[in-house]
Amino acid sequence: MKELLEAATRGDAQAQYELALYHDNVEGEGRAPAEAARWYRLAADQGHPDAQLHLGLMYDTGDGVERSEFAAAEWYRRAADQGNPDAQVNLGLMYLNGSGVEKNESAALHCFRMAAGQGHPKGQFNLGALLYNGVAGEPPLGEVYQWWTLAALQGHPSAQQNLEAVARKLSREQLLAAQTAVAEAIRRHPPEV
Repeated sequence: MKELLEAATRGDAQAQYELALYHDNVEGEGRAPAEAARWYRLAADQGHPDAQLHLGLMYDTGDGVERSEFAAAEWYRRAADQGNPDAQVNLGLMYLNGSGVEKNESAALHCFRMAAGQGHPKGQFNLGALLYNGVAGEPPLGEVYQWWTLAALQGHPSAQQNLEAVARKLSREQLLAAQTAVAEAIRRHPPEV
């Protein structure tokens, strides 16, 4: 711990992030959310995407900092721009609900699509849900089937529940094309289970 603190104090962003995680996740009375937020902030200011995500979470919940949806959205945006799929999903939800940002379903769709493309099951499910609900126009049921199948393979319960209903709405040819797209996606990026 001494070496970690020394590295963090010298400005090592990864050490700052790890020290923040320690203060954030230690059990019992040793948990120090304000100290965690301070170390996350130092790492986040240096561009550490996981620290940016965690700082966004802290602002989103008011844990260790004063709650601010605006600040949460900004930190999620910074991490999302660096490709962090959890931040992309969280930012997408903020756009979908108009929390900390102006409500924008197109921006939410974009965020979910970025996360889904990285194999994130919540991103895949949310992307499928927005498409199914016609946010991008006429629902592309084959694409919805593809995203929900990929999410279901990773254990997403809502995707598993909704998949059969979508499959029934597809023609045999559409279902075959969607299953082929799923197989190709799995070949490119095997799902984590």
